[in-house]
Amino acid sequence: MPAAPAVGAAAPTPSPVGAFSLSADKIDFYSARYILTASGDVAVKLADGTRITGQTFAMDVRLNRFVVAGNVKLEAAGQSYDGVAFADFFDFDRQYFVPLSEEPDRWTYAHGDYAHPYRGREMPGDTFFLPDVSHDRVFASSRKVVVQPRESIKFVTPTLNFGLAKLPWPSYFLNFTANPNFAQNSLPGAFVDGPYDAFGGGHSLATAHLRYDNADKVFLAYEQHQVSDRHYLVTSISPLTRPFKQYNFDAFDRLSPKTQIQASFQESAFQQGFKSPLSATAFSNLRFTAGLPHSYLQLTADQYWLSLLAQPPPRINGLYYYGDPTHPWYPNHPSDANLIWTSFANRVFSRDPHLVFSTRVGIGFAHEGYGLFSLDGASTTTVSNHLVGFTLAAPSIALIRDAAGLHRDVFLNLTFDKQRQWFSIPHHTDSTVAAASLSHAFDRHFSTLLAYTISNTGDFWGNNQPVIYPSITTYQSPVTGQIYPSWAAFDGFQTQRSLLGQLLYTPSTAFTTSVALRYNHDFPEPIPGLAPQPNVLAWQNYGLTPYQLTVDVRFRLTPILSVDFTDAYFFNFGGYQKWSPNYGIGVLR
Repeated sequence: MPAAPAVGAAAPTPSPVGAFSLSADKIDFYSARYILTASGDVAVKLADGTRITGQTFAMDVRLNRFVVAGNVKLEAAGQSYDGVAFADFFDFDRQYFVPLSEEPDRWTYAHGDYAHPYRGREMPGDTFFLPDVSHDRVFASSRKVVVQPRESIKFVTPTLNFGLAKLPWPSYFLNFTANPNFAQNSLPGAFVDGPYDAFGGGHSLATAHLRYDNADKVFLAYEQHQVSDRHYLVTSISPLTRPFKQYNFDAFDRLSPKTQIQASFQESAFQQGFKSPLSATAFSNLRFTAGLPHSYLQLTADQYWLSLLAQPPPRINGLYYYGDPTHPWYPNHPSDANLIWTSFANRVFSRDPHLVFSTRVGIGFAHEGYGLFSLDGASTTTVSNHLVGFTLAAPSIALIRDAAGLHRDVFLNLTFDKQRQWFSIPHHTDSTVAAASLSHAFDRHFSTLLAYTISNTGDFWGNNQPVIYPSITTYQSPVTGQIYPSWAAFDGFQTQRSLLGQLLYTPSTAFTTSVALRYNHDFPEPIPGLAPQPNVLAWQNYGLTPYQLTVDVRFRLTPILSVDFTDAYFFNFGGYQKWSPNYGIGVLR
């Protein structure tokens, strides 16, 4: 008998494994437990050409191993063997086989070397365990699938169970890889989203989406992923079935352990189908980040195109537009860039309670060829700036210790941030934010947070202060007709104060709810705005609403599917702002 192969460490080290195909009279996937089963004329073909047939198949996708049982035939290394059961543990690269022979025996294979079995070797106790799925719901059924261990399952012509109905589909691709780059999303917000992963592979995923929001109602969208361990490319079109479309492109690449680059491009177009649009605007953003000793450097650049279309001939009253005046043409294409160095948080002293601080400095510019700013009749196309700022914090100060050691301490967090930014047009802005919060867990189900924040912003123009911020006797809202006297005193200096109280209740792992009440006191006082426009999910106010109640409820339907509901109430601000015009419902997987 050959010597036993070397046994690896107790914890497996997953290595790349080729995809295998599975066919049977019936194949079922149980999404709640990530278990794949098959029965009747089961046939498995591994990536190295090995073929295993039998009557029953079961795979625990998370444990990354499968079992074939009942009238098993193993065809490998030019030989054919009859047996009772076969199992493949991909993470350990071990295969186990119980052959039909005159004397009871068990064979173990290492690294797929089927020509040299290790006979009589001890096997794990659960090698040929078949899970009980009699009480679980089938999500997908098919007669053929292709499984890429640790990554995906491709179902060929499956039937999908949506709860209310079972529908046939040409294909379904289930991606369960641990690669976080597949989780990147380039779609705009929606209240309900139903993804259908149609096609994919180890590095790609094509997904159709059935979505809903208040503006477009029910519509279709499409998203495509292309990823590796260090990069992703994500593109999307939404909605596919409405005239106003948004094209998004997001890219990321980790160039080295300390450098990375991100880019985003968005085009918004009004077009019937995919014909020539009547309007098209675009925005791009580039972010390059480099790690330095105890700090990092980040370059950000933005470019805007208020119209991508060629200039049309002048229309009525000399206006430029396509189709009708609701699709105006603008030539502007402003741009800006900033380079900022930020230090990591450093301790002021090591003992508790401890203080940490970080600093930042930066330079930048903004440009608009048609004129960016006018002062005293002179137009400026480019404005440069430089800034300096710092953050000082005292995190997690234990004000009241829990003598019972049940982690019910009362913690105090303090933060102070200050920044000054100078511009080539002679003025500078100061921003100061001070925040304090108290947190306390009453038990493992119930916790609370109380936070207070003061934010001050000042725009200093010296002798030009009354020119930039001319005094007004009063301000009357064109929406409500109400007069707001504090705006008569506004001269470029603003203060916002917020008091937030939040309660979090988690009675079980399947249910979480939070209620947050925020009181805001602004100078100048807030002005209620118009109701949200299409693709805008909030009231268009000047300043923050005085009172806001936010409710969030999340409950888990299955072990892998949750529903999250969010809504806000504004206490009749302006006489008409009550519940948020757009609630949020998210289906999470």
